[in-house]
Amino acid sequence: MTAPNKISIVTELYGNRGLCWNVLDGFQSFILIQKQSNLVIGDRVICNELISDDCTIEKILDQDNSLKKMGSNGVTQNIANNVTNVVIVLSSQPKPNLFLLDKLILIAETNQCKVNIVINKCDLDHLSLKESLNYYLHLGYPISIVSAKEDINKGSLLDILKNESSILLGQSGVGKSTLINWLLKEETIKTNTLSEKNRRGRHTTTTTKVHIMGDHTYLFDTPGMENLYPDISNKHHVQNGFIEMLSARNDCKYRDCLHVNEPQCSVKDSMLNSESSKRRHANYVKILETIS
Repeated sequence: MTAPNKISIVTELYGNRGLCWNVLDGFQSFILIQKQSNLVIGDRVICNELISDDCTIEKILDQDNSLKKMGSNGVTQNIANNVTNVVIVLSSQPKPNLFLLDKLILIAETNQCKVNIVINKCDLDHLSLKESLNYYLHLGYPISIVSAKEDINKGSLLDILKNESSILLGQSGVGKSTLINWLLKEETIKTNTLSEKNRRGRHTTTTTKVHIMGDHTYLFDTPGMENLYPDISNKHHVQNGFIEMLSARNDCKYRDCLHVNEPQCSVKDSMLNSESSKRRHANYVKILETIS
């Protein structure tokens, strides 16, 4: 039985029901009341006494951050809350989408998350990809090289995830699902199989869930997240995802410079000094153009 006033993390949602977890009680199914329909995976909640096989949610605690997705109707929707670690997965095949990489870094920085870059499929030719990512390493973003297929460097990936609420993001085909299955395969995961009684409305299940990998280690499983949206309304805040621009902006002659077309802008000029920084600047401008 879930004790009153105990903080749990929401791990799964399906219709007006869901699943939450805390370190003392493990998993517990819950039922939502109408005003709690905005609950999101990763939310921290306080549960109350059981009703039949379900507990109720007494309170949804304030979230630290919220990752958003642009819906087909042009409206953003919250997908995952309280993420602390964004793990961006790349591979030599398919060809890396470096614009997506820069956009995901911006989303992570905007939400004050750690950023880790992982090259999967290192059994394939990955050296040229690693070399092309050296610029990010110099910016301070760690890069790990693994292969789920060949069972290479699982320990390094587990270290990245330890004591974090992590989400794996990246373009389709880089092996995110394979990585998750690889990580979960031999680990002692605290899982819970809901009874058929508790799976009423299961056809409305979201594709997002949270895997519990330890007392303070959570892994968000979020398929189809290529269209994550940076929740930014002020164009100047786009620079938060381009830390090399932030570090140089005090040298800019213009107080509110966007570092795009302004003449004699030292930040813009410094970004055009190398192919890697030039490409980053082009992606920065491309993101700016999406913000009204």
